[in-house]
Amino acid sequence: MATQDTGGIKELRDAADRGREAIQERDQLKREMAFMKAGVDTDSKAGQLLFKAYDGELETESIQAEWQELVPTSAPVVEPEQAQDTVNETDTKVAEQRQALAEDSVSVEASTQSPYEQGFQEFKTAYDAGRSKEDSAAKFVNTILEAASQGDERVISGR
Repeated sequence: MATQDTGGIKELRDAADRGREAIQERDQLKREMAFMKAGVDTDSKAGQLLFKAYDGELETESIQAEWQELVPTSAPVVEPEQAQDTVNETDTKVAEQRQALAEDSVSVEASTQSPYEQGFQEFKTAYDAGRSKEDSAAKFVNTILEAASQGDERVISGR
């Protein structure tokens, strides 16, 4: 029994690590999109330097101001209206899957149970229903992240 618990905890930790990686990837994509909307040529040396060094707000006007200081009129600025968002079929499918996972989960605020216990129950229910370990683990991570975003001290403080 102790071995099974240890394996479950390891799987949950792995799922939490994957969740953290997904958040980091999302933040990186948001940053890239902000620079694209601001018209910064991140393929140029100057654009790469600004992308790495910039630590201000990810607002179009702020990024454009920094870009203009770095490269004063020699590089054209693409207006936000001209920037195109490209969404491919894979992006759409992933978004639909995430939405389905979120709809299946029980709201953390609707439960007085520990978010960790609730997440594990959702993991087990999904896994027992034939969902993959990854999908089931995503339910656990979603529960924990939702609790953290709502300020649940049991998650934030690690208790």
